[in-house]
Amino acid sequence: MIMGIKKTLKRMSAKPETRTLLELYVGIIVSGMVILGIGLIFARPIWMYVVGVVGGMLGASFQLYNMYDTIERALSVDEGKARGYMTSKSMFRLVVSAIIMIVAYFVGIATFVGAVMGLFSLKISALINPFIKKHLPDFH
Repeated sequence: MIMGIKKTLKRMSAKPETRTLLELYVGIIVSGMVILGIGLIFARPIWMYVVGVVGGMLGASFQLYNMYDTIERALSVDEGKARGYMTSKSMFRLVVSAIIMIVAYFVGIATFVGAVMGLFSLKISALINPFIKKHLPDFH
């Protein structure tokens, strides 16, 4: 398993666009851990908050990969089709976020707050990317 992780890290570090993807995934994990740490002080029941944050982080990771894949595919078609494709995928990501938040709301308010914070981990990841870029080692 560790060899598989090392291979994946080497492969993702090889190209600049996948390196950025790796940095953003690391940022989601780092910001998610901070969100979890802060929430563990205030949130009750804790397990509901943790479930929400983890669900939100998984949603953020899905959104990141979906954005990467959408851009890759949109670059290979003409401008008119690309615009429609990008719009439809953006709406899809919004629907996924809404579904995550609705399900979390029905589980409990702590789960809802955790899920919203977990979904925001992608935004926080983008903000802390310069720090991650500077401190993340090269895996060549």
